[in-house]
Amino acid sequence: MGDAFLFAELVRRLNLDDGLADEAPDRMGVLLRRWQGGDLDPPYILHVDPPTLGEHLRSMEGISELFPGVIPEIGALRLFLVHIEEAVETAPEGHRHLVIGPAGVYAQPGAPPRTDHSV
Repeated sequence: MGDAFLFAELVRRLNLDDGLADEAPDRMGVLLRRWQGGDLDPPYILHVDPPTLGEHLRSMEGISELFPGVIPEIGALRLFLVHIEEAVETAPEGHRHLVIGPAGVYAQPGAPPRTDHSV
């Protein structure tokens, strides 16, 4: 499964359940404008590009037993969405930058250093 497809699927799934998300310029992230019916103003920014997302999801494929009958990358995406939810729900005030960490997604007050994974 290609990285561009996984990135598009991430954005699509973030728009479910009364959410509103769209790609940031140059596909260098995702802007979360509404979360589960609540407007996010200013929006949260998930700092991930297609290659980084694909790499991260493939590193999570060992969790496929959590989602039997689902393609491993999609199972990993489903778990990744849970990590995003946890980060948004527990983010301290002003922590609107969501970044991938070793064990999930974390909210921080500032943008991480930019990587060179642009597509």
